[in-house]
Amino acid sequence: MLSFFEKYQSTPKRILWHVLFWVCYIAMYTVIYGNFEDTYGAEFFWAMAYLPLKIIATYFTLYFVIPRYFLQKKYVTATLLTTLAIVVAAFTQRLLDYYVFYPIYGYEWMSDGPLNVAKSLKNILSIYPVVALASFIKITKYFYSEESRSQELQQEKLQAELNFLKGQIHPHFLFNTLNNLYALTLKKAESSPEVVLKLSELLSFMLYECNSRTVSLNKELKLIENYIALEKIRYDDRLTVTYETYGDVSQCEIPPMLLLTFVENAFKHGTSDTLDEVWVDINVVVRDQHLSLSVKNSNGKNDDHEEFEYQKGIGLKNVNRRLELLYEDHYNLSIEDDGKTYSVSLEIELEALLNHTP
Repeated sequence: MLSFFEKYQSTPKRILWHVLFWVCYIAMYTVIYGNFEDTYGAEFFWAMAYLPLKIIATYFTLYFVIPRYFLQKKYVTATLLTTLAIVVAAFTQRLLDYYVFYPIYGYEWMSDGPLNVAKSLKNILSIYPVVALASFIKITKYFYSEESRSQELQQEKLQAELNFLKGQIHPHFLFNTLNNLYALTLKKAESSPEVVLKLSELLSFMLYECNSRTVSLNKELKLIENYIALEKIRYDDRLTVTYETYGDVSQCEIPPMLLLTFVENAFKHGTSDTLDEVWVDINVVVRDQHLSLSVKNSNGKNDDHEEFEYQKGIGLKNVNRRLELLYEDHYNLSIEDDGKTYSVSLEIELEALLNHTP
């Protein structure tokens, strides 16, 4: 909604457009009718003389009929009222010709009685075009504004949802990392200070980088490296991690914490205490603005028939929704589980994000 000040500022501009409309109408009327017998001055005079009636009929339609009836889908009532306004204006013009202008100028075409139907019909045909044109402009402008407003609201809704999803990631991720730190402090591990340092770097990223729409892929990968370092400290020799990147990642942009969620889930749900040795393989490939992420981990789910928590985790659902909003049909995500290995494969067209602004 426009503020009062914005509305006030827009009023002179609106008046200027209306004045321009009527100036153009007068000019066209004068040129078209004056061209027949080279009577431009006379036609200009009559155009100005009848202008108030046309203005009244036009603005009655624009600011009473259209908003109260046409835009409320009461089309029959709107049509009848618009027709009535034009007819009243036409007969009023006929009365003006007969009682005011005829005694002064004595033109023959002004005679034949005040309610001459044929001449009133001619007046209707001269008033109708300007009312119709102004109404068409008004309605077109309204629907264009509504479409723009609808798109703006949709964009705001998508952005709000993205912000909500991003807000969910932060506490979820922080909660898991603090749990890791808690486990280490219980063991009184010497690596606890290093965990605190890595955690501070992660928090710095979340506080200062995640507010941006995108971050460089380098920063996202650095975040993943810090997270892997934390997990290695937690699991010691029981964990084997393979982490490799290929291609030039320096020129790529990506939404913050998009890839990290898949890595985090691999550690959280694939490093079960029921397994003696656990492993995680992570590969990132960038080629021609096309990113491929492969995350595989040992399957740490229990042997019961309950749905594996990985599939219903908030992080995975969250990132999947973010991908839908940010990349639409320019990504592919697949998840496979063969009982021993859980694997995630993600492919993204990075340039698609540049052309899509939710």
